[in-house]
Amino acid sequence: MTMEIKQHDLKPDLIITVFDGAQLADLTGVVSWRILGQLRGVLVLDAAPTSVVVDPLKWKAVLTRAWVSPETAVTGDMRIEVEAMWPGGKPQTFPASSTETVRINADLG
Repeated sequence: MTMEIKQHDLKPDLIITVFDGAQLADLTGVVSWRILGQLRGVLVLDAAPTSVVVDPLKWKAVLTRAWVSPETAVTGDMRIEVEAMWPGGKPQTFPASSTETVRINADLG
């Protein structure tokens, strides 16, 4: 997924689909969710999603996060990953093999 947004914009919301196709895990068992975003080597987003909708029949969850200032203040490619916390304090990161990208493009003013 690559999402594009203009610098300083707070809409549209960040929407991430989490899918565990490797293990076909029922994501309804996740205790908490966390979205992490790194831009130019700096962690600029570390927050819980605004909402989570889990679809156990399709082994996926859709996380939505409303942007807040200054998360979109700097231009560049923000690398995004999601951390699910399972019972017993066991974390699992999505996607497992890479990161998602949010491209923040410069605005004109």
